[in-house]
Amino acid sequence: MKRIILASSSPRRRQILSSVGIPFEVIVPDVVEEREGNPVALARRLARRKALSVWRKNKKSLVVGADTLVFIDDRVIGKPQDKEEAFKILSFLSGRWHKVVTAVCIISQDFKLTLHDIARVKFRNLCKEEIEAYIESGEPMDKAGAYGIQELGSTIVEEIRGNFYTVMGLPIHRVYPYLKTSKTNSSSSK
Repeated sequence: MKRIILASSSPRRRQILSSVGIPFEVIVPDVVEEREGNPVALARRLARRKALSVWRKNKKSLVVGADTLVFIDDRVIGKPQDKEEAFKILSFLSGRWHKVVTAVCIISQDFKLTLHDIARVKFRNLCKEEIEAYIESGEPMDKAGAYGIQELGSTIVEEIRGNFYTVMGLPIHRVYPYLKTSKTNSSSSK
């Protein structure tokens, strides 16, 4: 079986891959994450950089790199730097639709593929106290858009149009066929 490496520090991406039975290891990429430009193009570029930075040192492996961005009208909403910024972001998103793009780059000796998936998410109207309580949970601090849909953040999301796992950070419905094929091809070539 070909060694699969997840080029990501995200515990959510680890959780998704583990849940579908893909054996993998994690190597955190050394990439500076810019946050300016067209969100889809930017997410795709960052996913490629992450995958390439790990693959260059592990060329016999299949490497998966990913990047998730939250945006409204091509304005990227990154991870909050502090509680004050988290409050501003969550207040801005309150009662509004926004988009989440997750781009994934898969690289092996046999191929290189970059894909992306976009979901739309609407927050319910949030009062100041709800936002403050959510921030105090600590959950918003390491997440694009200052929320995680799979945890306590699920209580502030009113509606989602698209794939849940895209919002969570890895559109497994798009990625799994390539990992499964790699696993099958590697096993059958022994």
